[in-house]
Amino acid sequence: MKFVVDRDSFTRALSRIQGVLSRKAAMPVLSNVLLEAEEGGGLRVAATDLDVTFDGEVSARVAEGGRTTVDGKRLFDVVRSLPGEEVDIEVGGEEKLVLRCKNTEFMLLGSPADDYPSLPDAKGAEMLAIDGEALKELIDRTRFSVSTDESRPNLNGVFFRCMGEGRIRVVSTDGHRLSQGERDARRDEAPIPEREGVIIPRKGVEELKKLLDEASSNKADVAFGFLDNNLVVEAGGVVLFVRLIDAAFPDYRQVIPKSSERRVVLDRMPFLNSLKRIGLLASERTHGVRIELRPGRMTLLSDNPDLGKAREEMPIEGYEGGELIIAFNAKYVRDILSTLTAPKVEMALNEALSPGLFREHQNDDYLFVVMPMRI
Repeated sequence: MKFVVDRDSFTRALSRIQGVLSRKAAMPVLSNVLLEAEEGGGLRVAATDLDVTFDGEVSARVAEGGRTTVDGKRLFDVVRSLPGEEVDIEVGGEEKLVLRCKNTEFMLLGSPADDYPSLPDAKGAEMLAIDGEALKELIDRTRFSVSTDESRPNLNGVFFRCMGEGRIRVVSTDGHRLSQGERDARRDEAPIPEREGVIIPRKGVEELKKLLDEASSNKADVAFGFLDNNLVVEAGGVVLFVRLIDAAFPDYRQVIPKSSERRVVLDRMPFLNSLKRIGLLASERTHGVRIELRPGRMTLLSDNPDLGKAREEMPIEGYEGGELIIAFNAKYVRDILSTLTAPKVEMALNEALSPGLFREHQNDDYLFVVMPMRI
């Protein structure tokens, strides 16, 4: 195999697959990247850990076709360090991969491509056009509340459902908080039919975010589909396969308050900054901050017997009724406020031990539920 490839393009392709490379001792070949060159074609760059697969192509001048695999992290480190604009690569006997760039030469030891697991093929998937920016926002605003508790696999990802009429709903929860987003995600009025929900695992969500970030910066079209038990996403000539979690997502609608006795409207950034300050003296384990509400005024308090106390007041709008004292994990609320962009947010509350509902003011596309604390 022999080809010449642009160093920057090759570096981007190798950077993309770094999160997929596996270090599983049982299958050391999964730490490798698959390189496949075809005469008259381009260079295929693919990697898998059997759960997540990236499969893409880079333009290259191929003099001699072939296939090989080589340590993906080592190759990435080498290629991005090279001094020139183009890299001349040749694979000879014993899978020795030689890279030449200006006056620099590296030789890496590879492995036969026949030892690499077979990769999924997107040809069997019916791909649907989707608004990449809408999907990116849905992922960005829900991924932070995915559970990391491996004993509850049905919470270790985001719930993704096509609602019909082009709307996509994405939900995540870790049992203490919940994030839900729903938007019209059609691109160029292309239909997105209704489909039962699936669970995209946490690692797949992170790799999907990277792909959508890249598509956004390159203004590339995005399409998605399903193949067996995989979500398939294509953007900018790159295909991502994510093996879905085979489990039932909990009935998240049960924890979303149906109505609220008290509503508060307040400026998002001052609220976020106040939580950061008051949280400095909150418990490092619970991050608990007490919120006291009365008409026109909100007080945030933290009391740590080992560190001291903190108190801050700020104005609010729309609150009616008697005084309410409720406590939340300040980190959970900060995560919500940090991912939103509107200047004002709403808190919808009932009793001190009832869940709190957060959303952007006058925007129902996203809602967030946080369970209260006893402090």
